[in-house]
Amino acid sequence: MNVLIACEESQTVCKAFRDLGIEAYSNDIQDCSGAHPEWHLKMDVFNAIKLKKWDLMIAHPPCTYLTYAGMKNWYDDGRAEKRITAAMFFMDLYNSNILYVCVENPRGIMSKIFRNPDQEIHPYYFGDKEMKRTCLWLKNLPKLNYQIQNDLFSLKTATTHPLPSFVHIRKKTGKLKKRYFVDGFTNEGIRTSKEKSKTFPSIARAMAEQWGNFLLNQ
Repeated sequence: MNVLIACEESQTVCKAFRDLGIEAYSNDIQDCSGAHPEWHLKMDVFNAIKLKKWDLMIAHPPCTYLTYAGMKNWYDDGRAEKRITAAMFFMDLYNSNILYVCVENPRGIMSKIFRNPDQEIHPYYFGDKEMKRTCLWLKNLPKLNYQIQNDLFSLKTATTHPLPSFVHIRKKTGKLKKRYFVDGFTNEGIRTSKEKSKTFPSIARAMAEQWGNFLLNQ
């Protein structure tokens, strides 16, 4: 089985498949921050797609110009053109000649100009104690089951929000506010876009286990 993890420099999803003995490769135009550069294809994704016959692609296209989180800059000069380019990139990944595809992104404009996602998930559905809405557009793949993989969670609590963290927002008041991972804050400061875009290990593990077994059974 050959699995391509497109637009992934962290190698989180790639490693989850590799842990199961499945040949997976991360791909991005930048160097990987994971520990296995030998599993990383540093090149344009469409060149990577041509390298071999891939059985599955999980793609994480940049969401900067697609997500509703950037609504305050929605009408800035040049944003519309960049949004169109980003949407075309998203669709080219989905419509690739790979039979099984998952394209991941936050909630955004693709729900309007393409279609609603097949599934919306949060890390806490699978055991991580964080709330970060993730939308999945699936081609020939089943939805992920919410299999809790952490002893601190149970099926009963799988659909309840985790508790927020109290973090210091560096403003004049210095007031503590409730913040979740999706807000992009930590106790040390503000998360970078690269940090916020990384897949949670529990979701990566669920993708590898469930979709890996699904493909093996086809």
